[in-house]
Amino acid sequence: MASPSQPNPTHTNDRSKKSAAQARRHQIAVACEQCRRRKVKCNGTRPCTECDLRSVHCVFEAQAGETRTQAVKRKHEDLEQSHDALLELIDLAASRRDAPDILSRVKHGDDIHDILAQLKEGENLYEAHQGGRSRVRRMLLSCLIQSTASVQEIIEMAPFLVEERLRADLLETREWRFLTNRLVSARMLSHLMLSVNENGAQTSVNDLAASQSNAWSQVDSHLDIPASSVPALPWTRLTRDDNLMSHLVSIFLTTHNTYGRYVEEDLFVASMQSGSSMTEYCSPFLVHAICAMACQNSEHPAAFVHTDEFISRGEQFHDEALRLWLLEEGRASLTNLQALIILSIESGFRGKDKMTITLLAVALQMNNDLPFPPAMEGKVAADRVRARSHVSWATHYFDVRAEWSGAPFLASQIMFRPNALMRERCVLTRMNSEVNHLLFAKQESMSSRDFEKATSDLKRRLLGWYHMLPDDLTFRSDLPAPVYELHGTYLCAIILLCSHTETLLPSKKASESQDRPSPTSRTASATPEAAPAPESLLYALQAARMCQHYRETYGFKITSPFVFQTAALVCLILLNRLDFSLTYSSALREGNPIPFYDARSAFEESYRCLLGIGTRVMIARGVARMVYQTVKMTGRIMPEAATKVREIVAEATWGASDVHRISSSYPNYSLQESVNPAAEATMEALLKQWEAMQV
Repeated sequence: MASPSQPNPTHTNDRSKKSAAQARRHQIAVACEQCRRRKVKCNGTRPCTECDLRSVHCVFEAQAGETRTQAVKRKHEDLEQSHDALLELIDLAASRRDAPDILSRVKHGDDIHDILAQLKEGENLYEAHQGGRSRVRRMLLSCLIQSTASVQEIIEMAPFLVEERLRADLLETREWRFLTNRLVSARMLSHLMLSVNENGAQTSVNDLAASQSNAWSQVDSHLDIPASSVPALPWTRLTRDDNLMSHLVSIFLTTHNTYGRYVEEDLFVASMQSGSSMTEYCSPFLVHAICAMACQNSEHPAAFVHTDEFISRGEQFHDEALRLWLLEEGRASLTNLQALIILSIESGFRGKDKMTITLLAVALQMNNDLPFPPAMEGKVAADRVRARSHVSWATHYFDVRAEWSGAPFLASQIMFRPNALMRERCVLTRMNSEVNHLLFAKQESMSSRDFEKATSDLKRRLLGWYHMLPDDLTFRSDLPAPVYELHGTYLCAIILLCSHTETLLPSKKASESQDRPSPTSRTASATPEAAPAPESLLYALQAARMCQHYRETYGFKITSPFVFQTAALVCLILLNRLDFSLTYSSALREGNPIPFYDARSAFEESYRCLLGIGTRVMIARGVARMVYQTVKMTGRIMPEAATKVREIVAEATWGASDVHRISSSYPNYSLQESVNPAAEATMEALLKQWEAMQV
């Protein structure tokens, strides 16, 4: 047993460990400057005990909780920042008239960083003011070219869009918000300029509203209420805003689905409202495809990926729709078929018609693979057949009338027969398909005689169909905007048929004549007949008038695929006819709509429309650029008014990076007769080639 007088080694070790731990706990990160110089122990308090006993100033190089190494590093960084700030101040002062005042402040001991911050704030305010005015100008130009304004009205308003005369905060005013998502006229823009121009009279928003008709003022407050109320969840992860989702779905059903009939409105809306993932008429993929398409006609802030950049609208929904399609792994279903068709058309609007072709090919195959519902009695079975039939462009024709509303763009309620429109669209779609097959696939193997007979027969059928349209679908300026698509589709089909026949038929006949023995004698005509105006030109003049009526009635807040296609085709067809003086036949007076009487005026109107659409969708922007560069490269002279409008709105209709956003095989019809057959005469190839040449 251990003696009590002898220390216990275990206890001794414990005390030693405890003392060492306490010593370690009292070690300090850095000593004060006085203790370091005197090489005495510093306890690290501020002030430390040693300095306090000696009544000297205690200074620490390091901050609290900072090691000496960290303090040296911080001090070095502070010196660097001070050095950089001094150099920046010198550079800034060298370029300013108030340099003596800046040096005087340095002399009086003002902090350099404070001086710099104040000078930069002044510069940023100036740049923000100027940048704000530049942004205001771009948005006003976009609004002007999207309005119902004529070519002459655009030219007359240009002097009022000088940046120095604009308020930098115009886009935050109530007057500007009054025009958002609305049909805009030149008169409305004139009132806006007067009400917010810095040098003009200050007009109230009430005066602006009063300038419109009483009917407009009465219904205006209701235009922003979506026609269909649907939830965002569980259909999308991009937003929880039910109002945004209702806004986009309502725009799609009003502007796109009225003509396309991609979905059955009642079945789709009811399924979306149910929020059930088990429904057969709605899916996240379909909802995102619909939202991507609807954004093309929306000015809701959430539609824009980049503020004020119209061509960025809906990109978030487009990308999400493509992601969701990959997850579907090619599964055939009603909603997938509907979404593919919508997304293919929307991709074309983005200048990506190569993607359009790919998606359509998948949709066509899916349409063949997807079975029709079995014939059964009951409403559920009938709904399935109806939805499946319409998406494959079959027709269930019932003579019912419906009301088309132009909300939120304008107060318009027009009665029409949606099923009649669907039937006529199906008939026209079939004939349009025959035109494309004949011109781009079948004609190469046909003789000139067979080709002439086939084109004549097809043209006769197109004309017969057009003249037999029901009264409520016959052309007039106040047709519902989607019904303009029907007339645009027809005009594009007959213009292409006539223009290609005028080009291909003579070449076929010339090729065949080389294989025949030449005649021994030939009787010459004493008085050669004057060549009649090409039919393609006559129909192009008629199509240009249709574009004018659409522009005057709806502007370009509502953008339709075949209204764009009509304006683009007219520009490219007329580009080769601008220098001709033509004597028009009485056939010009028989058209509906009544055509323009000269090619230059028709080109000016169509190009103005193309620029208006180009502020909103990329494909139109690319075609407008292609037309302009074609004029420059071929030495043609664009009509003066068209040139002026292009110069006025240039910054709103083409950007330096736009050429890289286009993936398109859109043809340049005006060059088809003159380009090297081995060279590509498509929009993407030409724009990139001309961009490289800095045209």
